[in-house]
This record gives sequence, C-alpha cells and structure tokens, in this order.
Amino acid sequence: MMIRILGMLTIVILSACATAPGTERISAGGSLDIASAGTQLSVQRAQGGIIRPLSHSPALQAAAQLLADDLSHMNALTHQGSDGAALNDRLRRAGYTACAAVENIATGTSDIRATIAQWMASPDHRANILNPQVTQFGFADSGAYWVLVMARPC
Repeated sequence: MMIRILGMLTIVILSACATAPGTERISAGGSLDIASAGTQLSVQRAQGGIIRPLSHSPALQAAAQLLADDLSHMNALTHQGSDGAALNDRLRRAGYTACAAVENIATGTSDIRATIAQWMASPDHRANILNPQVTQFGFADSGAYWVLVMARPC
C-alpha cells in the first residue's frame, strides 16, 4: 500500500514540473537574444508614444523562424515563402489566429540593434514597429536574414 501511494505521488510531482503550454524553450538561432530584441522594440515603441511593451509569443517566434530559415535557404528577401505562403498562412500554420499582424524582414545587418535601426529609418517598417494594434512578437535570424513578426491574437 505504501509503495502504491509513493508511486502516485511521484507521478503527481513529475506532472507538476512539466512545462506549461506556451512556455517551452525557444530555439532562436545562433545569435538572437529574444529579451534584447523585446527590450529594443519596446524602447522604440515607447519613444513613439506606445507605452505597453510587446510580449514574446512562441507561435510568432515559430512563424518568424520559419520565414528566416526559408529566406536563408532561398537566398532571397521576400515576404512570400518558397511554398507561396504569406504571413497569414504562416501564422495559421503556427496555430496563431491574428486580428492584426505585420512583418518586417531585413538582410545586410550584423545584429539586432542595427537591424531595428534599419527598420526605424524606413517609413513602412517604422510604421509596423509602432503599430499600436500589435501586442506580441517573434524575432528570428538565419544566416544573413532577419524576420520580425508582430501581431495581436483574436
């Protein structure tokens, strides 16, 4: 009887330590620091009058990484994946239902800070970063390519 109770306690304790959905570790490529990206984006948004910081989304991270890897493989800078997928297609595949979504892509920069600076110097990319409708982000790199996906879930 005592052994059966201990076995059940072990199962309960182990299941309590399992990773909660949405909190899994994210592989963000070799050099990308998600916390740094989030901080830098939030600073830019705050300077633009948007005080609420973006939160990181594992689903948006997956969508961003998928496109970054695809761009690196294709050696091309495009918002359309090699299979023809557009942003909304990639978001659906990642299990994300967006009520608002934007995407920035870049190449030719060496780090997060330079990439965000390049986007902030471009009116369309800046407008995406300062979009008050988005609340979450995923930021990925692969080779020379960078992808930022920001969205708000429905």
